[in-house]
Amino acid sequence: MINSFSHKTQKIRIVPINAEVRRILEFWKLGRKNEYVFYNQKTGERFVDLDAGLELACKKAEIEGVTWHTLRHTFASRFLERGVDIITVKELLGHSTVTVTMRYTHSNLASKVAAVGKLAGTATNLLHLAPKCSSKGSECSKVAANALNVLELKTEGWVSG
Repeated sequence: MINSFSHKTQKIRIVPINAEVRRILEFWKLGRKNEYVFYNQKTGERFVDLDAGLELACKKAEIEGVTWHTLRHTFASRFLERGVDIITVKELLGHSTVTVTMRYTHSNLASKVAAVGKLAGTATNLLHLAPKCSSKGSECSKVAANALNVLELKTEGWVSG
């Protein structure tokens, strides 16, 4: 766990970390020259402008188009892709509401296909479109729920062709 003070909210947040992050931070600690994670390698002073520090790190790594918000969006989206609930993601990001968290998350077609695929084999007699009904006012269809709470379309008065 990492204790982090937020200047924005004036609160201390406890941030859980996994074993890989812990290993990286312990390795960093062995070679550190000061108490800062982000600091000027030449002077040893902390970065006053973290955006400039990230930009420099990305330049050295030959990565383009990465900002702190890019990392936050990716962080949130990767959690959701792995099935973490939105409330937990909200808390990890330090947001006050789920609405704010939703701005950081992105769904993709693969996750939508996977979500719909989870329903495979759970329904019987799924909805079928009925042909046009006769205009004589007969009841064409009724929607009824079966014992499994699956909606079925019951059709009466089918008109051919």
